[in-house]
Amino acid sequence: MKFPRHAKALFSALVCSCAAMPPQPPSVRGLPPDDHSAPFSAVWIGHATVLMRFGTHTILADPNLASRMFMLSRLTLASLDEREMPPIDAVILSHMHFDHFDARTVRSLGPRPVVIYPTEGQSYADEILQTDQRPLANWETTEIDGIKITAVPARHQGGRYGFDFIWNHAYTGYVIEGAGKRIYFAGDTGWDAEMFKEIGERFPGIDLAFIPIAPARGDSVERRDPWGHVGPHLALRIFEAIGAKEMVPIHYEAFFTTAGHLGDARRALRDAVLEAGENDRVLAIQVGERVVLPFEGAPRIFGEHTAQRSTDRPPPTGADAIRPVAAPSK
Repeated sequence: MKFPRHAKALFSALVCSCAAMPPQPPSVRGLPPDDHSAPFSAVWIGHATVLMRFGTHTILADPNLASRMFMLSRLTLASLDEREMPPIDAVILSHMHFDHFDARTVRSLGPRPVVIYPTEGQSYADEILQTDQRPLANWETTEIDGIKITAVPARHQGGRYGFDFIWNHAYTGYVIEGAGKRIYFAGDTGWDAEMFKEIGERFPGIDLAFIPIAPARGDSVERRDPWGHVGPHLALRIFEAIGAKEMVPIHYEAFFTTAGHLGDARRALRDAVLEAGENDRVLAIQVGERVVLPFEGAPRIFGEHTAQRSTDRPPPTGADAIRPVAAPSK
C-alpha cells in the first residue's frame, strides 16, 4: 500500500519529534529594544509569528507561542511568552492551521484586539473569544486606528484538521499600511506568477515582505510543492514579483523538520540569495530579533548586541547576523 507524500512527511515528523532533543532556545529571549522614533519595527517571534509595530499600534501575525503542536515538538522555542506580549491592537490570521493559529495564544491576548481572518475562517471562529472579528475576502480592506489591512490572494490549503481542506478554503496573505510604511505578510503560500505580479501592481513600493521559505517538496517553477509551500528559490521569486524593497524569511526553524537538519533552510536560503545576488536586501534575522525601518535609510537589526542573547547559542557576528551568508552547522 502506498501512502501520499504528505502523509509520509507528517508521520516522519512525528517520529522524529518523539526522538528529538529538547527544543533549543531562541537567539534572543524577551522583547529586544526598539527605536520608537522609527515608524515601523517587527520582531520575529518564531515560525510565522511576527509582532509588528506601526507607529504606536501593534499587530500580531499568525500567533503561536506553543512549545508543541499535538505530538510535534517545537524545535526552537518562541522568543516571547504570553506575559511578555505588549498590548495588541489587531491579530491577523493567514489561515486556520494549528501552526499559524494557536487558539490559546489568541485567547491570552484578552478582549482588546480585533481578530482578522480569511473568509470561510468563520467555521473555526468558536475558538476565538474576542468579539470584534472581521473575515476578509481577497482584496477587501479593513481599517483599525488608521492602519489599513487588506487581504490578498495566496496559494495554500484551507481547513484546520487536515481533512477539511477539501471543502474549506480559508487562506490569504495581507498587505498592511500604516505610519508611512507598506508591509506584505505572506503567511504560507505556494508560487503563482500572475497572482504575485497583481499584488505588486496593486500595492507598489512595498517596504518589507515576510515570506516563508520552508517546508517545500519542490522549489522551482517546474517542480512546485503540491501543498502550497515555497522554498528559498521560489520565495525570492515572490520577493521579486511583488517588488518589495526588503525581505525577512519566515516559517522555518520551528516545526516540520528534524533537529539534525535544523539549519537546512537557512543554508539553502544562503545559497539561493548568493545565486540571485540579493544579499543586501534579504534580512535573515534570528528568532527573537527585531528589524526596524526608519523613515529614511537602511533597516537596522536590534537584538544581537542590544539585548541578552541566549548563552546556549553564540551570536553571529558582523554581516552574518543579519544576512543569509552564514548558516548553522549540523
